Amino acid sequence: MQTVLNATDVRANFGGFIDTIVREKPQAVKRNRDVIMAFSKQQMRELLSIYELTFEYEQDEDGRYAGSIEQIEDIVADGESVNELRMELARHLVEYAIDYENNYSRYYNTPNRHKHAPYILRVLLEDNLEAVSQMFHA
Repeated sequence: MQTVLNATDVRANFGGFIDTIVREKPQAVKRNRDVIMAFSKQQMRELLSIYELTFEYEQDEDGRYAGSIEQIEDIVADGESVNELRMELARHLVEYAIDYENNYSRYYNTPNRHKHAPYILRVLLEDNLEAVSQMFHA
């Protein structure tokens, strides 16, 4: 394992700690018996990029498209086009991600929600709905 920094040392040189993370590499910090890892936003995006989201859809008799996200099966939506469906799924996913973040301990410790965590973190790193919608593969 890499070098683990002491929390007291990190507090004393917080600016240098952040600079190292952003410009060089992730850092591990220990406080008492707890160890945390610190990553830049770009590093996290790259690490989580393997968690791809797939959406499945079908066209209804009325011509509308209905679909869901394979990895987070509770998220369903419909739209007049595949693109509208993609945006609706993204909107529902962002709402779920915000709720998951606000109630992280509850969701993360629930067996059927635990596996959503890396996808949720990936969604929360995006800046807008369009970027989230581009995460989907049909």
